[in-house]
This record gives sequence, C-alpha cells and structure tokens, in this order.
Amino acid sequence: MIQKDVLIVGLLVVIAIGLMAHAFFPRYDYRTMQNDKSVSIIIYDRWGGRFQRAVYGDSGDLNVMGVFTPF
Repeated sequence: MIQKDVLIVGLLVVIAIGLMAHAFFPRYDYRTMQNDKSVSIIIYDRWGGRFQRAVYGDSGDLNVMGVFTPF
C-alpha cells in the first residue's frame, strides 16, 4: 500500500510542476502594431517557433495570414 501512495504523490508532484512551468513559460506571445488605417496582431508560438499575423483594416474586416515557420 505504501508503494501505491508514493506513486500517487509522485504523479501529483509532476502534475503540479507541469502546471507551474506552463504558467511561467507560456506558449504564445503576441504583439500589436497600429498605423493610420489598420491594426496588426502578430502571434508567436514559442514552443513551435511559428508566427502568424492578423490585420484588422479600417473598415473592420479581418485578414488572417498563413502560419510562417522561419526555419
């Protein structure tokens, strides 16, 4: 019975460490840029190393560009 308890506590510790690591190292980072007629949002996937851009035009339409992998 003690070995089963140790296994359960070990799994709970691993899950807790994973949750804390996810909070301190988020997957996505984003930046907003604004000019006279549009607003751009650039999203960076830190884990996958990919970028995506979305542009909101002056009329409110959304133009989503494809995912870009630089390497």
